[in-house]
Parts: sequence; C-alpha cells; structure tokens
Amino acid sequence: MFGSLLSDSAFAIAPIWRRLNRWGTAAVEINDRHIALWQPGASAAELAPLPAGLVVAGVPQKAAALGDLLGDLVLQAGLNLRSAAALLPSGQTEWRLLQQLPMAGPGEWLALLNKSETIDCWIELFAIADLELDFLEVAELAQLRALGIELGDPKAADCLLLDLQASASLFTFWQGGQPVYRHCMGPALGAGFMEELNGLLQRLEDGQKRLQQQPLWLVGSELLEPGLLAELQKSSKKELQLAPLATASSADPLTDAAFAGLIGTAQRIADG
Repeated sequence: MFGSLLSDSAFAIAPIWRRLNRWGTAAVEINDRHIALWQPGASAAELAPLPAGLVVAGVPQKAAALGDLLGDLVLQAGLNLRSAAALLPSGQTEWRLLQQLPMAGPGEWLALLNKSETIDCWIELFAIADLELDFLEVAELAQLRALGIELGDPKAADCLLLDLQASASLFTFWQGGQPVYRHCMGPALGAGFMEELNGLLQRLEDGQKRLQQQPLWLVGSELLEPGLLAELQKSSKKELQLAPLATASSADPLTDAAFAGLIGTAQRIADG
C-alpha cells in the first residue's frame, strides 16, 4: 500500500519538479511553413518545417499536432524552456481607433484585436507543448520594436513596411508611430503581386510626394524563400530594402529581417 502511494506521488511530483527546474523563455512564431523559436541573446532561430494544412493563413488548424511538434523542437534543440511568448499573425488583427476613454491621455489610442477562437487555439497548443504562455503579441508591434520605432511616438520617422508571409502579405504605412494606411495583399510568390504592389506605391506617392524618397522595408519569414528578395527587387519600381533592425541579432541582414517579429518579442522578454 505504502509502495503504491509513494509511486503515485512520484508520478504526480515529477512533472512539477521538471517545470520548476526550467527557467528559460523564448519567442515563438508558428506560420504556414514552420515553427521558429528565438531566445533572447540568440543569433539564429531554431526551425522545424510544418506539413501542409497544420497552419492556414497564419491560423493553427490542429492544436494537438502543433503542440507536439513545438515540444519536440524544444527538446531537439536542447532548450531549457519553462515558458514562451507567441507572435500572432498581423493579418489576423485589426486596428481600432479609440478616443475619449475615461483614463486616456491626450491624443489617440490604438488597440489590436484578434478573434477569440484563434487565441484559444494558441493557448491550447502551448499547453500541449508543456510550456507556459507568458504573453501573446501581434507581429507588427514586435517588428516595430525590433526596428526601434515606438508605437504612438509622434517623433517616429515615417516607415513603409511590407510583411511577407506564405499565405498573405501586409503593407503598412507608419507615420508618427501610427498606422495611417494598411493593405492586405496576396502571397509574394503569387501571380500579379508586384503589379499590385507597384500600383499601391504609385497611388501613395501621388498623394504624398515626400514618400517618393522613402524606401520600402521588407520583413517576414517568406524572405527565406530562395531567390525571392532578388526577384522582388528586380520587379519593383521603388527601392526595396531589408528592414534595418535597431540592434542586429545575427551576422545576416536577411535573417534579421525575416525574423524581425521574433527578435522584437525576444527583446521584450529580455527587457522583462
């Protein structure tokens, strides 16, 4: 009897002890093509490719399978992680302008919203991976942090940003730290993408001549696709640049731009 009780207690205590013995936190991005982890201070991401259909348009479809794969990636990489912070795809969010709130200061407030069922799915898959979910962060906010731009800062420089993902791309014109124009586009590898992008940029420049000298900064994991950057630069009527991070995290500007969101979230983790 006592042996049985001790055995049952040991099984109950073991998972708790293992979790208490872990302390690391990493930023996690799960998109249509892969799972990526980036720890604060790292110079490269830990990557695991995903089978088609597990994530569609940045939305997890099978939380159990994704949770198992995330847990496997942590183990294979030899990471001692207790928790993680997840990037929410920018294309699944909306900007809302909020004014006249009881506690609001001068100026305008911005909020980012996400469908509750999507958030529930993220929470579930991290639980399956045996990781505590510290926080969820919209990729756009993390990318801005990596670029050294503070949300809502009226002194922030203008920024044209194109986030390239497998299923969709998101163009945003940032002015004074606020998104004054946002446009969802198809995948960068899709037909007609550059025609749409060139037309969009031309219309913006016709309305604001000063944007003619403003380069378009590229971020997003689709930059990892071989030859994509060169093809975009060749077909664009405007100067396209890899987004310059405020602090380089790797020796490769392409890696920094591709994982700008992950790096920005890892920075937030490091800052506490």
